[in-house]
Formats: sequence, structure tokens, C-alpha cells
Amino acid sequence: MGTASVRLSPSATMSAVLHKNINREVWRYRLLIALCVLIAGVGALIGWQMVEARSPAAADLRGFGVGLNYRPESQQQLAELGTSWYLDWTFSDPDVPGYRRLYVVRPWADRSLLASVAVTRRGVWWSIGNEPNDKNQDNQTPAQYALFFHDAVQIIRQADPSARILSAGIADADWQWAEQFRQEYRKLTGDFPFLDGWNIHNYILGDGQDQYDVGEFKRRITAFRNWMSQIGDGGKPLILSEFGVLYGAGCCQHPPESPERGVAYMVETVTWLARADLVQAWAWFMVNSGEQHFNGDLFDAGGHLTAFGQAYRRLVAWRSVGASKNLLESLP
Repeated sequence: MGTASVRLSPSATMSAVLHKNINREVWRYRLLIALCVLIAGVGALIGWQMVEARSPAAADLRGFGVGLNYRPESQQQLAELGTSWYLDWTFSDPDVPGYRRLYVVRPWADRSLLASVAVTRRGVWWSIGNEPNDKNQDNQTPAQYALFFHDAVQIIRQADPSARILSAGIADADWQWAEQFRQEYRKLTGDFPFLDGWNIHNYILGDGQDQYDVGEFKRRITAFRNWMSQIGDGGKPLILSEFGVLYGAGCCQHPPESPERGVAYMVETVTWLARADLVQAWAWFMVNSGEQHFNGDLFDAGGHLTAFGQAYRRLVAWRSVGASKNLLESLP
């Protein structure tokens, strides 16, 4: 979540210092990476649940997903919604049986644990980071993120060459920040990063913006997809792993709002996503935000579907039968 972006200084002096620090960090991590890879290999040899077949969570991410905090009732909630995949911003929490999962690695993750999980989760999708361009989330410059991405991907792919790699969910679907990351990665390694797809978040939360601005929502995604085509990644999937309406349920010093505008925003954006085919999979934020009190929760504290949850479930059903009718008028 979030909107704040961190940009590199254009100063040549600052750039020289930064690259000196990056080179030092690369050497510092080499021994750690080698150790993690060794652990992964030993794990395979001694049978850490190693299987030749792909993990049940390894299928392609398509269509409707959700963000959730793992709980015992998560499987029942996903079944009630009818969604096919989810993320919980971790890679170490238990899997929800029967559902595809996007595994998320944060910069502070335990590298040894990452290697051991990658060994036992064959062919799954990995998001490397979460909103590095947001000061309230991973808060990394493009150069810092390039180093983290390089290290994490090396550990994962050494443990599982069939792993599928996505970028972090880039806040604001900011293609310019994504391009800065690519350039910094090339400075670090000599090559552009190889990804199996790109990952974005899209909330309309900037100063003076309306969080229900569907036009801005579409503009950002279209611009990101156009940039992907320009860099030769037009044939790869674009995943929208977070979108929604955060304000209006008590968080962030914003007053409460009735759900009607939020539900209408959900219906209009999801209808567009399904028809435009610029994004291959999308995840509404979220199942239940608990004490964070974000707007858009699909279930209330008692485990019942909210107005947002009822709308999302009906949208899943609408897509599953290939309906062409816009459900805006029939939803609460």
C-alpha cells in the first residue's frame, strides 16, 4: 500500500558513493548466498519434502484473487468468495489448501529459511518485495532494490530453477520507478533483470486525489502495460496484487463512509480489468484488515460477508460464466 516514492539523487558524487556501497554489499552477501544455496541442496538430498512435481500452488495466477492475513478460516472464506488465488505478504506462513498463492519475500527475510521454502515449493510465483517505492513499506531506492532483487532471486532460482519471478508490487503502478530499477540492476550486474512478469499496486491516494477515480486507475495500468511493451516484456503477465479503497472505515485520519461508492468503484474497475485484458490477475485488498481498519474488507469481524464481499463474490460468478452484463445496477 501507499503512494510515496523514493528517487535517487542525480548528483554524480552521490552516485559514486552509492555504487561503492553496493559493491561492498555484493561481496558481503556472496558468502551468505553460497551458504543458503548449500542448505537448499542438502535439504533436497535429505528429503525436505522434495518432489519432482510442481507444488499445488504453482499454477498460473489468473483472474480473481485477494489479500489476506492467514487464519484457520481462510480456506472457508476463499471458498465462499470463489476466488482462485491469494497472497498474505509472506512466504513462510502455511499454505491455504487448494488455492494458488503468490509468495512474497521482504528485504529482511531470513535467507536460509527462504532457501528451504523454495526447495519445497516447486514452480510457484514469487514477488520480490512489497512496495519498495513507498516509505511506509519496504522503502528502498531503485539501487537498493536492485541489490535485494539480485540476492533473493539467486537464492530462489538456485533452490528451484522452475520458480516464477515477479517484481515487488510497485506502488502507484509507477513505470518510471520500475525503469530506474532496471537501469540500476544493469549497472550492478551488466544485464537487465529477467522476470517472468511484473507486479503492481494501484491505489489512488495522492494529495488532492479522489480514491474512487476510475479514470486514473485505468490510466496508470495502461501506461505500465505500454512501458512493458516498449522494453520487450509485452508478452509477459502483469499482476495487480493490490487494489481497493483504503479510506472510509477508520484508518488514516479519514472519516467513515458508507460503502456504496466503494462498491461501485470495485465493480467498475473489476469489469474493466476483466474486459481490457491488460492485467492477467488481480487481488482486492483485503479479506479483513482487523485493527488496521482499512476500508474495503470483504468479511467483517464476525466472519460474515460485507457489502464489498457480496459484490466481489458476484463479480467472480459473473466472470466465471462469461457474462457480458455490467453488474453495477444490480449490486448494493
